[in-house]
Amino acid sequence: MERGYPAGTVDEYLAALPEEQKTALESVRRMIRAAAPGATERIGYQIPMFEYHRNYLVGLSVTDGDCCLHLMSPPLARQLAGPLAEGELLGCTVHFAPERPLSEETVRRIVGLRTAEIDASVFARAR
Repeated sequence: MERGYPAGTVDEYLAALPEEQKTALESVRRMIRAAAPGATERIGYQIPMFEYHRNYLVGLSVTDGDCCLHLMSPPLARQLAGPLAEGELLGCTVHFAPERPLSEETVRRIVGLRTAEIDASVFARAR
C-alpha cells in the first residue's frame, strides 16, 4: 500500500521517511534533477512530483517495503513493459528495493523518454 506523508514540500516528505527509503529516494531525486534540469518539484497526489512544461514528468513514493518511481504515462509503461534490468514495473510504476536504488542510466532513460513524450505533446498542441 502506498503511503502519503503529510508534507507541503518534497523535502518535508523525504524527511518523514524511514532512513533507508529516504536515502534511496534522495538518490533518485538527484538523478531526475540532473536528467531534467528544467523540471520543477512539488507535492501532488500527496507525493513528490516533478513537473515539466506544466505536465507531471515522474513522481516518487514509498510502499511498506519498496520505493516507487511513477511514470505518469500508460504509453511509456507499455513501451517499458517486459523484464527491466532494475526494479519491477507494475502498472505505471517502477518498484525497487531501497537497498538497490535505480541506476543513473535507468533514471536517465525513463526521464528522457518521458520528456520526449511531453515535448511531442506540447509541440502538437502548439500547432
